[in-house]
Amino acid sequence: MEVFRLLSRVVAIVFSLLLKQQLATNALLLDALQRRRREEEAFIVSAVQCLPALPMPPPKTKKLWMKIRSKDWWERVVLLEFTDLEWKQNFRMTRSSFTKLCGLAEGFMAPDEVTIRAPIPCMMRVAIVLYRLGSCAEYRLVSNQFGIHKSTVKKFTYMFCQGMLKGPIKELIQMPNEEEASEIATRFEAAHFIPQIMGLIDGTHIPILPPSDGFKDFVNRKGWTSYVLQAVVDDRCWYIIILIHCTSFPTA
Repeated sequence: MEVFRLLSRVVAIVFSLLLKQQLATNALLLDALQRRRREEEAFIVSAVQCLPALPMPPPKTKKLWMKIRSKDWWERVVLLEFTDLEWKQNFRMTRSSFTKLCGLAEGFMAPDEVTIRAPIPCMMRVAIVLYRLGSCAEYRLVSNQFGIHKSTVKKFTYMFCQGMLKGPIKELIQMPNEEEASEIATRFEAAHFIPQIMGLIDGTHIPILPPSDGFKDFVNRKGWTSYVLQAVVDDRCWYIIILIHCTSFPTA
């Protein structure tokens, strides 16, 4: 038993010495690696300092801030030189009606108070929309005519149509009440000798490029695709009903 105890002590001492030797070796290796890394970093820094100063690339300047466009046709020709006939031919309404329409559209067509560039006034915005809708011209042609970008023409067109549908249209175009219908019928009978008439109805087809899904819904009786526009006017030719739908929907 004494021999085994002696051997176990000898083995423990040997392992302890080997472990200490290994730890010392690892410490020497780690110190050597750190010293080598410091030497490499110092060499790189000195090498960079010895290099000649490289020229910095020139700062990039914007190629275009705002494309040069001309509003001369609107500001000089239309506002200063247009006759009443030319105004009606281009904008499909008289100057007085145009002024009233601008007043109705002021709430949703007026420019923002804070802008980077000079904003387009409400009057010009309405004129752009009327010129676009009245002539069926491309956005590109309208933009060149008024000196603005074609995306601005599209923006104003949608802004005007959506704003009118949400507000003024509901107040201006509506079914007459019983008293108003009686007055319309009286005027019709006095003018045309036909009793109990409160409105005249007609419709037209508006050619369209239909969507691929549901193509047949837009094919009319003549075999081509369209929207159906139906309207009713009173004795003064004032609209009281306007409906638009594809040909597959029944007419109200």
